[in-house]
Amino acid sequence: SRKTTYEERLEVVRYCLANNREYKLAAEHYNLSYSQVYQWVKKYEEEGEEGLRDRRGRKQK
Repeated sequence: SRKTTYEERLEVVRYCLANNREYKLAAEHYNLSYSQVYQWVKKYEEEGEEGLRDRRGRKQK
């Protein structure tokens, strides 16, 4: 899967939600996998925008 930025992930999620959760449509539109889009939307709903940030390599507070 290609590398995406936080901004891109947010855009994908908003696009998906604006289109009645058409995960497949969003995936094709952004050239991503269905499961990837689904995961991001799930994370967004559970944790909000922060859930889409890439936490790998971030220092613990």
